[in-house]
Formats: sequence, C-alpha cells, structure tokens
Amino acid sequence: MSEEEPPSSDAGMLREAIQTQYEWSAIEPSTAVVKTVAQAAHCDQQELSPLYKCIDPDALDAMIVPPLARNTDTTVSISFTYTGYSVTVHSTGAVHVAPS
Repeated sequence: MSEEEPPSSDAGMLREAIQTQYEWSAIEPSTAVVKTVAQAAHCDQQELSPLYKCIDPDALDAMIVPPLARNTDTTVSISFTYTGYSVTVHSTGAVHVAPS
C-alpha cells in the first residue's frame, strides 16, 4: 500500500499524537479511526482521504470486533499508516494515532 498524503497542510497546522477510547457497540472502528485522525490533525473528517485507499474498512471492523472476541480475553490490534499518521486500533476500544 502506498502512504497517503496528510490533509492539505497550512504552515501552522498542528499535528499531534493522541489516544481515544471507544465502545465498539456504539461506533465502528473504521469510523473511529477517521474521527481520531481528524482530531489529531486539527481538521474536518471530510478533508482526509478516504480510509479505503489505505485499508479495507469492512475488514478492519470485522477484525477488531469479531463476534467471538467480544466474549474472550483475546486482544487484537491492527497498525497501519493513514494520511501521514501511524494508527493502531485495539479490540479494547483504544485508537492511537501519531505523526509518522
């Protein structure tokens, strides 16, 4: 996969590392990734390139919230690069993003 370019950057655009916590019963992991990266990049979600250009959103959701993992102690995490950020999504509900 090719690395996506960050959203249009102003000279003073802030980029930071953040971690957010979600309940997967309330939001899909793919949606949480876009929301968290937009928050870290201080931009609107629509300014980001589509997540599907980097990773299959349906596969991400299925891997992080499979029916069997909800009732076990198994923890799954997936890491990838999206719009200039290193992203790690955990089955525990944590989404960590940091400038790459």
